Amino acid sequence: MKKSLIIYEEETQLYARFDHPKCREGLSYQAKMRIMDTGKLPVELTLTFNGIYPYGAPMPPEEHEIKATLIMDLYSKVLRWFRKYGYEVT
Repeated sequence: MKKSLIIYEEETQLYARFDHPKCREGLSYQAKMRIMDTGKLPVELTLTFNGIYPYGAPMPPEEHEIKATLIMDLYSKVLRWFRKYGYEVT
């Protein structure tokens, strides 16, 4: 069986703000995106928390991995994951 090769890899920071008018807390995640050449879900994003823990807002998991078929699908999954905890990506 052929092993998947990494076509593209990028590291960046993702910032999210808690969506409430009286709460100004935010999160910072180290994001690593990879695009493979084969597979059912070739685009994957690994999130690792690297900020200050929120005081009043709910805390999402410190590490999370999201896989998708396309980059646009990955973006919508990231937005949905943050909205599940009440955050908006900035």
